Amino acid sequence: MKKTLLPLLCCCLMSLAHADNRPPSTADLASIEQMQRQVDRLGFGTLGADDYALSKVRAWLDLALDEYHEKDRSGIAQDAAAEAALLLKALEAGQVFDAGATPHPYASEKVRPDLWARIENMKRHADFSCGARKIAELEVQLVWTGHEKWESGWMHAEAYARIAENLAYEAHLALDECAAGKTMHAGEPAAASVAAPVEPVIIVHHTLATDALFEFGRHEIGHLAAGGRQKLDALAGELLKWKTLDRIDVVGHTDRLGSDDSNQALSERRADAVKSHFVGRGLPAEIIHASGAGSTRPLVQCETSRTRAAQVECLQPNRRVELTIRGSQK
Repeated sequence: MKKTLLPLLCCCLMSLAHADNRPPSTADLASIEQMQRQVDRLGFGTLGADDYALSKVRAWLDLALDEYHEKDRSGIAQDAAAEAALLLKALEAGQVFDAGATPHPYASEKVRPDLWARIENMKRHADFSCGARKIAELEVQLVWTGHEKWESGWMHAEAYARIAENLAYEAHLALDECAAGKTMHAGEPAAASVAAPVEPVIIVHHTLATDALFEFGRHEIGHLAAGGRQKLDALAGELLKWKTLDRIDVVGHTDRLGSDDSNQALSERRADAVKSHFVGRGLPAEIIHASGAGSTRPLVQCETSRTRAAQVECLQPNRRVELTIRGSQK
């Protein structure tokens, strides 16, 4: 990666003198929601939604908002929001950043050194910008995982670590996809150097709105909404026509309504249900990898002042199953 970006000089100073009794306030919530509006405006502007720094702001705010609703008293919500505020201030001033170190809040342990090492390797990749969004999300997800371990131990944090592993895989896919695209457009090599034609690898991202498949709050195939089974059957039939299928990642997501544990479990069950349905339609089970992200990767944010019914409607895009399909088509 060409080093033309200015390094981020300011880093949120998170003191070790924190007291473990810092409940977030309504003023903190108002600040988080105001910053989310800034993020939306910048994302639709010249920066674009995949900008590294803006993606990191969004991830910090997701962490802050989730811990606010959990009534976390460790100060992690305020620390995450403060880090987002620093990045936003610099973005509004027109600064750009080198992908430097990620600050670690007081209430978070440093976990999964293997994934941090992979992050450093990906940051040195020539096509870093292709995976920038996922890498930024991965960094904050590891901080979040460290907080859950600090708060409740590794058994509770393990689900958050699995989400980090999925993000690392998706970041690698994005980098590989860019590299493959460059190879395909680099021109034909000399005939003498070509042993055999290489089948181009295709990576397809597909999103299924779970409300179009399952009844609200349900996950069983028997509770598919009208037309849901036909949608899954049609997709399975399409995939069966591919020349090769190397891997299918199925990741379930929920909205933020409900507890973290219940949302994590629901997201996993929905992903498992889609996998089971695909296997029943003839796709090989060994290439399908199902996992859940709970409510940690929302597509939209909605004002908490709305009625619950209005929030359920507004948050619908977050209730989804995402597929990443790798292989070659006929």
